Amino acid sequence: MQRYIIHLFLVIAMLCGWQNEVHAVQWMALNGTARYKVSYDEQSIRLTPSGRLEVWLRFIPRGEAERKSAATEYKEKRYRSHLEYYEIDCSEQTALLGLIDILGTSRARLKRLRGGMQSDLILPGSVLDNAALRICPTLDEEAENAEEEAQSNEQETAEGVKLNLEKQRQIDILKKQASSTEASADTWKELGNIYFDTDQSELAIKAYERAVALRPDDTDVLNDQGAMYRQTGDFQRALVNFEKANVIDPYNLESLYNSGYIYAFDLNNIPKALVMWKRYIELESKSETALQVQTFIDKYGK
Repeated sequence: MQRYIIHLFLVIAMLCGWQNEVHAVQWMALNGTARYKVSYDEQSIRLTPSGRLEVWLRFIPRGEAERKSAATEYKEKRYRSHLEYYEIDCSEQTALLGLIDILGTSRARLKRLRGGMQSDLILPGSVLDNAALRICPTLDEEAENAEEEAQSNEQETAEGVKLNLEKQRQIDILKKQASSTEASADTWKELGNIYFDTDQSELAIKAYERAVALRPDDTDVLNDQGAMYRQTGDFQRALVNFEKANVIDPYNLESLYNSGYIYAFDLNNIPKALVMWKRYIELESKSETALQVQTFIDKYGK
């Protein structure tokens, strides 16, 4: 499972001048679904020439089972979350789905899908209904905003507690499975992934260590553990992991990207970073991430 391309990607994007696609994202929680935790980007709200309000929604799977289901649905095994772009007609209570961005690790866009050509009615109680209630103007906007803010706080608190309890339940189950002498590499890997998702770096590193001991050639685990080493500030051990992954699989793009990032932005070794990024472009030059890597090369290779 590829979970990681270096954090702070959006910050670097802004530094590199991608102003047409990147803005100061401010995600606000909405009522989610059984499968997803949902939020909307408050900074993305714009009025279109046709009088609709455009907005981006973010959908994050609530657990690994939900992530795998979405990966199958969108035919992208590296799926981690997705964004949906809507144009909402507040007066007609309809919405047009324009775009779907499939995101991988660190929110790198894997592919973009086109939505439909016709608007659909917004169903009462749906995610879109909740979004419309938040963003559509009202006669008593001040009172409405105060009420929505109170509801949002309650929803975020309840949703956060529910999510934390679910994650802890998954951790408890996997820890019990891992305590067996016959625990598989997949069990340790999945435990590491949950620790990864809940920002428990040290525990993730230890779980991944057990997974690597059982399956030394798993490049996904090496990359994920490297990510956790970097998060703890251990850049050299992170590099060791990324370079191991690249030795095992010379076509492993994730390890090349991550190595280049650490060399450039953590160790200030631009020449070494350029070597990694140029190798990346030799292997892949058409994807969204490749275009971003080329931007790095253009900016720092002068």
